[in-house]
Amino acid sequence: MPAMKSVTFDAHAILKFAQDEAGADRVEEFLRAAEQGRMRAYVNELNLGEVYYITMRRLGVESARLFLEQFSTLAVERIGASRQIIESASELKARHALSYADCFAAATALRHEASVVTGDPEFKKVEHLVQIEWI
Repeated sequence: MPAMKSVTFDAHAILKFAQDEAGADRVEEFLRAAEQGRMRAYVNELNLGEVYYITMRRLGVESARLFLEQFSTLAVERIGASRQIIESASELKARHALSYADCFAAATALRHEASVVTGDPEFKKVEHLVQIEWI
């Protein structure tokens, strides 16, 4: 039996979903599949922190906190910055022109044999290393 499909959300995908922008429907499909147990979904806490500060800048601290509370109820496993993830993200950063935060999404995906869900064109630089689910 094949392994269950897994995805890792980067900040770009979460922000598109939160702001109901282009691509939000695709993110919602992944979230619904995770909720129904048809898929595993992950997010690195560093990427969630990125969403938090961007939301705080745009909409204020209360809206940012509310979003984090609501997001924590979804079937998305939060992955901490373990030594293994930090080393992998740092190696990606040293070799590729990718933001450090994006390296954490890629490292999380690699660690959990998952695809990265994103619309961020920066990920084209690592498409040969990690599968991308473009939104």
